[in-house]
Amino acid sequence: MFLPEKTESQIWGGVVIAVPEPWVSQLSEVRQALGDPEGASVPPHITLVPPLAIEADDREAVITHLQTVAQHFPPFRIRLGKVESFYPISPVVYLALDEGAAACAALADEIRGGPLNYKPRFPYHPHVTLLQGSWDCDVPAVQEAVADLDAHWQVSGFRLDRVSESGTYSSAAIFDFAL
Repeated sequence: MFLPEKTESQIWGGVVIAVPEPWVSQLSEVRQALGDPEGASVPPHITLVPPLAIEADDREAVITHLQTVAQHFPPFRIRLGKVESFYPISPVVYLALDEGAAACAALADEIRGGPLNYKPRFPYHPHVTLLQGSWDCDVPAVQEAVADLDAHWQVSGFRLDRVSESGTYSSAAIFDFAL
């Protein structure tokens, strides 16, 4: 996982859509079996904003911004799809979204304003990471490991996570969509 440089007055924060049970446990087991270095410390999720260095004093402005975005978004469905990779650009193997990708992209775009305005390293592509940091992954074997997975759910909001020095995510705030 890439963590940008930060100063003493900053924290790392990212914005994610949680993968619910039973799929979060199933995908965590797959990630650990594949040898993903963050498989045990970072629950599977869909990233809306990757870890950023945020001024601790700007935390309230970030929360207000995220509350405003959430109130303008309706719930939407996610369905995870096939195994893909970002090879040769990045050593990441992931599950694509068969449903909900456009809603995730629109939500991520809205979030990337105000106090969370940043220049992305890569174009936004919603996904759930299965393995990162390995250039020699057997993608067909990964596909077989998740062949029976039928993960789909209604997304009712997103969360702001604090990211530790070790890369562990912990929930800092939850934002529910307007119903």
